[in-house]
Amino acid sequence: MAEKRANFVSVSALDKRPPSKRELLRGLVRQAPFVAKNFQLYFRNAWRRRILRTKVVAPYAVTFYVTHKCNLDCSYCTQKEPDVFSDELSTRKTIQLLKRIRKETDSIVITGGEPTLRADIEELTEAARFECKYRSLLLITNGTLLDRKPRILRAVTGLVVSLDALATDPTNPLSKPAALPKVLENLQLAKELLGSPRRITISTVIEQWNVGEVERLLDWCGEQGFVFAAQSAQMEKMPNLALLQNPQYQALVDKIIERRRKGAQPINGTPRTIETLLRFGSFECYPTMFPRVYPNGDVFYPCEPLRKVAGNLLRDGSLKKIFARGKKIYGDIPPCQGICYLFGNVLSHYYVNDFWGLAGDFIR
Repeated sequence: MAEKRANFVSVSALDKRPPSKRELLRGLVRQAPFVAKNFQLYFRNAWRRRILRTKVVAPYAVTFYVTHKCNLDCSYCTQKEPDVFSDELSTRKTIQLLKRIRKETDSIVITGGEPTLRADIEELTEAARFECKYRSLLLITNGTLLDRKPRILRAVTGLVVSLDALATDPTNPLSKPAALPKVLENLQLAKELLGSPRRITISTVIEQWNVGEVERLLDWCGEQGFVFAAQSAQMEKMPNLALLQNPQYQALVDKIIERRRKGAQPINGTPRTIETLLRFGSFECYPTMFPRVYPNGDVFYPCEPLRKVAGNLLRDGSLKKIFARGKKIYGDIPPCQGICYLFGNVLSHYYVNDFWGLAGDFIR
């Protein structure tokens, strides 16, 4: 759902009456592509939370880092110098890893580093989609090398391209503004090969310097038909709370939420999840819902920021075994007061604690 980027529509105090349970069910059956999966996970996680009294919930989608290498040097990137490094596996072993992941989820997000720097990335995406049969296969990229790896676009179900500005700035050759012309060219290629702009998400990271540029990106995504997604830059895993003192930032958040509420353009998340994400509201994180797997198959428990690897999928065989081992070694997931304001973390809170509210947002 998250790294699937499920788009839900908010129920606000100004909206008309909330939908009944029957209307919710009808709406989910009519519109949600993964209805059975959503309900199965909902009941499994309800059992874990209420009966087993644990925050270790079942995975919805896995984020798989195929490489740590990148051809850019973005200031806010958390993967430039990862706290825990791992080597890339061979193509054969990586496909074996993809098959292990597929046994526990049908949704995967391939990221990095920059995935298109892997020489075998086309083979890997094709194996994931057509051999492993992932139903949702998203690839996150900076967009600079897509024209060199066009087979990716025939395999993925969706593409997430990161942009932080629409103004070209060649002064720093390793920045996204310097690479902007090539990225825009490749976005047009992606739109043609994917067949719909709705299969492309433009993901932006908000900092003090680019608030105005993000507003331009929001408008531009609406014009192009791309899905817009935003989150704030993390500073040593923490949000920049100074943004809340910036009136331009607050106005931007208002604009994003209002457009999502009205359905004026495709925007990732719901008004409630966007509000929590961009205004740094409180939430309870369930990181095992969106586990992170590194290039060599290492799995973090409970999450990457804590730098604790609980096992390796090729050695241990399953996320379930690794999570059980991690819980035995490190204990249950600690209360962290929701400090990592990433979309999947916030979404996990609403998915576990307010599933029916999330479903109601979706069908309205």
